Amino acid sequence: MNTKNATFYHLILDKSGSMQTCYHETLSGLNEKFLSIKNTQLQNPEIPIYVSLTLFSDDTQSIFEYLPATELPVINPNDYALDGMTALCDAMGKVITKMKFQWSDVMKKEDADAVIVVFTDGHENASRHYRVEEIGKLVSELQKSGKWEFTFYGADIDAWHTASQMNFQQSNVFSSKKKEVNNTMLNMAEHLDHYIREKKSFLKK
Repeated sequence: MNTKNATFYHLILDKSGSMQTCYHETLSGLNEKFLSIKNTQLQNPEIPIYVSLTLFSDDTQSIFEYLPATELPVINPNDYALDGMTALCDAMGKVITKMKFQWSDVMKKEDADAVIVVFTDGHENASRHYRVEEIGKLVSELQKSGKWEFTFYGADIDAWHTASQMNFQQSNVFSSKKKEVNNTMLNMAEHLDHYIREKKSFLKK
């Protein structure tokens, strides 16, 4: 794995039962998003992008971790099955803590960074291991390092109400309608593309 100037991109995606009303749009949009990320990598080969996908409801399910962007698979209904409630804090806590342990030294030595994106259609209602205050402390600490970016997308909810409690920067919090989930997924991919292009521009200076 080439970690020099790498970006570790991790999508934390809601798979609770309430996502049923936008299930097909989410699945389709997710695969289009991955195609877009592949293209971003092909256009910016000097910045390795490693992608992870974690699904969450009552529990947390890792679908894959740190795949090179050009090797992203097609996600099918067997991969993305809905159930349960919304243990958002547990999902974020597990992902952030593991990434921090695994990559913090690499980020310092190799000028790598992390981008964590959360997509949910519901508010926290089922976490058992992490509290909102703990997530907020983690997010605030890591954002200050300049190596971590956190983005929050909420579908048919007040995204800012939840994200502000977790110390997300307001400019990285977005609300959308469930019927627009496909477009939202593409916006996520465009956000990453912009991030990578800005990073490349900075590295050239």
